[in-house]
Amino acid sequence: MLKVAMPKGRLLPRSEAAVVTLADSAPGVILYPRYLRMPDIPDLVAEGLVDVGVVGEEWLVESAADVVRVAPLCWYHVRICALCGPAGIPQGSKVRVVSEYRRIAGDFAAGRWGASSTQRIVRGSVEHYLPDLADVAIECVETGESMRRRGLVAVETLFEADVWLICSRETAKDTARVALLSRWADAIAEKGSADVLAHRPPPLPAQDVLNTSMEGR
Repeated sequence: MLKVAMPKGRLLPRSEAAVVTLADSAPGVILYPRYLRMPDIPDLVAEGLVDVGVVGEEWLVESAADVVRVAPLCWYHVRICALCGPAGIPQGSKVRVVSEYRRIAGDFAAGRWGASSTQRIVRGSVEHYLPDLADVAIECVETGESMRRRGLVAVETLFEADVWLICSRETAKDTARVALLSRWADAIAEKGSADVLAHRPPPLPAQDVLNTSMEGR
């Protein structure tokens, strides 16, 4: 049996198609797919409660889960950015940081402002906290259109994120399973990468990026 955790939500159609692809390519393997919230998948794989998972890199970084990355799938490409209002980040007071990502936002704020920042963790609608309820939002940006509509700018791109096929440390010890997962990754990436890469968002326009190091703030 191979226990597989796949993301639901907007990626559910891709997840269901990927499970069908795996079933077709491994007819002798009993599959037990689960469709779950992406943030929950890394820890489930790390704990061995499921053998394999598909998850965005932002949630791998956020969870710091001890898993094995098998292959990127090119299901989406996003940027984890620090956003602020058009007036920039206020100086002379504690910087109010808001995000869904406790670890990512906390590490970023600590590195930039040390103790001179506060952090609020929310679920969804992070951009709506700017500029009056928070000074900086650590947010996932795909095309940047929503950001621009609200008049927000990107202070910094923390990192770019792909979607990864991952497995547990125990699963990675089984060479036959790792070979199966690699073939599966190749098959589903081949089906989806051309479309995703064709619609990969362009770099953020220069006017949307504040050229600031934020040193000493």
